[in-house]
This record gives sequence, C-alpha cells and structure tokens, in this order.
Amino acid sequence: MTTPSPRRPQPHADPGLQPERTTQSWLRTSLTMTVVSLLFVRWINVFEGLSIVIFVVCIGLAIAAIAMQVRRYRLGSVSIRAERGRPTPWAVLFLSSSVCLIAALGIASVIKITLE
Repeated sequence: MTTPSPRRPQPHADPGLQPERTTQSWLRTSLTMTVVSLLFVRWINVFEGLSIVIFVVCIGLAIAAIAMQVRRYRLGSVSIRAERGRPTPWAVLFLSSSVCLIAALGIASVIKITLE
C-alpha cells in the first residue's frame, strides 16, 4: 500500500494568476541581461579590463533583478490571499534603469568598435 506524497503548499489558490506571469517576465528580462553581459566577454580583446568590469556589473544587475523578483513574488502571493495589494515601484524602476544602463553600455561599445 502506498501513501500519497504530501503536496507542496500552494502560495495561493490559482497558479495562473499574475505573480507567475510577472515572475516569468522578470526571469526572461534577467536572462536577456545575462546574454548581453556575455557579449562583453566576447569583446575582451577590444576593451581589455573594462570589458570584465562591465560584465561583472551586468551580471550583478541580473542577479539582483532575480533576487528582487523572489521577494516581489512572495509579496504578490500574500496580497492575493489577503485580497489587498501594494505596488512596488522601486523594483520596476531598478529593472528599467538596469536595462537602460546595459543597453547604453552595449551601444557605446558598438560605436567604439566601429570608430576604431
């Protein structure tokens, strides 16, 4: 006779609600940030040490975005159960500025390569 395995407790009743979709979009954005940061490793022969510094900063921003989303997911799940939500504009502002910074670094790098 087998006993049923205990189910993991669900953070809320409906797994298709907004926190899951938001987490997926933040993970996609973090993955894109990671891929773009890996381009700087490819350009190490052009930028030397600066390329590694930019790579580390970009990877750090991607990891911070994932860490922030873990906290935001928990807050979103709690707000669904409590039927009362709170916006987190600082996290969105952080992610937006991080993406803009990485894009600006990428554009500046391409311009520098084409000018040489």
